[in-house]
Amino acid sequence: MNLAFFTYFFKYIFASRTRQKLIFLAILGLLLSSFSLVVIQGMMGGLQKGLVDRSKNVLGHGTIQFSQLSTKSTTYKEVLSFLIDRNIPFTPELELELLVQNDKYVSPIILHGIDTQYFELPFLKGKDSEGIILASDLGRDIRAFFGSQLYITSPSHTDTLLEEIPRQVSAELSDFYTSEIPEIDAGHGWVRLSFLQNLIRKRSINKIRIFKDFSQFREEFETSFPEMNFISWEKENSSLVWALYLETKVMLFLFIGMSFLIGICITSGFLIFYNKIKIDLASFWILGMSVDKVSKLSYLFGQTITIVFSFLGVVLGGLFLYLLDSKKLIIMPEHFVERNIPVNITIEQVLISFLVPYLVSSVFTHFTFKSFKSGNFSFLSLIRKVG
Repeated sequence: MNLAFFTYFFKYIFASRTRQKLIFLAILGLLLSSFSLVVIQGMMGGLQKGLVDRSKNVLGHGTIQFSQLSTKSTTYKEVLSFLIDRNIPFTPELELELLVQNDKYVSPIILHGIDTQYFELPFLKGKDSEGIILASDLGRDIRAFFGSQLYITSPSHTDTLLEEIPRQVSAELSDFYTSEIPEIDAGHGWVRLSFLQNLIRKRSINKIRIFKDFSQFREEFETSFPEMNFISWEKENSSLVWALYLETKVMLFLFIGMSFLIGICITSGFLIFYNKIKIDLASFWILGMSVDKVSKLSYLFGQTITIVFSFLGVVLGGLFLYLLDSKKLIIMPEHFVERNIPVNITIEQVLISFLVPYLVSSVFTHFTFKSFKSGNFSFLSLIRKVG
């Protein structure tokens, strides 16, 4: 009897000639809501992950920072041993904020003096490291080309000749690098560690850049070397992390608002639907079903509809993302970083895509049924009226 009840009213909504278009459109909107939420979260997650991965590819997962550490000191050797023993990819680095000049064009630059004997940076593989490797946008700003003679000036390091004169060295521009991250491409460069050490005239470094998730070793490292500080990529780029977080929350808020609109449509649709099926409900009562059971099954039918179509939307959205990711369709113009739409979605996001439309619709369905039931109509009086 329960199955017959559900089957009858399901066909009434979707197959009957007298089906209610409003409730049909509301249910279709519920499906599209969960479908869209899955797809948008998957696409946004892929784009955000691509941005973070490109940044971590250059800046690493974090840095071990200190004022200056001599490469001849015992502490330096102990830190290297700690990292090597745990198979952590890293590069010792001397990072300085300097000025770079090409002809009459001058610009600030963050210059990284890197020692690649422990780990070869993936993003610099195949690059000519004999001179300076310059970020693409910075090279364009100072009108530099391959082979240009660049002058590097350090205002914080001076020599005394009648007065203090900032130290300056020159080097040839040997290659360019494009990270597709504006903050990096606008002001970074890479040279051999010895180049910057000769500029400051000290065999020292001020950073060790880590290119692997360091969270499981962080507590042990800080216990072993309390005078040093590990700063994660997320902390160094807290503004970007917050912006991505806010972007995700705003998108979720908009879809919750859309779900409320669908809930209002469901309310109107179910009120009309319940009024249309009063006589059909009375027929189940005549066949021997109690009034309480008829009410309970009517309520469960409305809740089942919301569960089924919310779940169906998630399934269809997941299938769409799978096809989009597996086919690697090139759909974006050439000037976009991502030519195909990347996909990245978590179990938590899938649950959100299901629960947000379902819970909103479920609440509206519940209040719709309570409003209908509060009419206090009698099956007996209804049948007499029909007779």
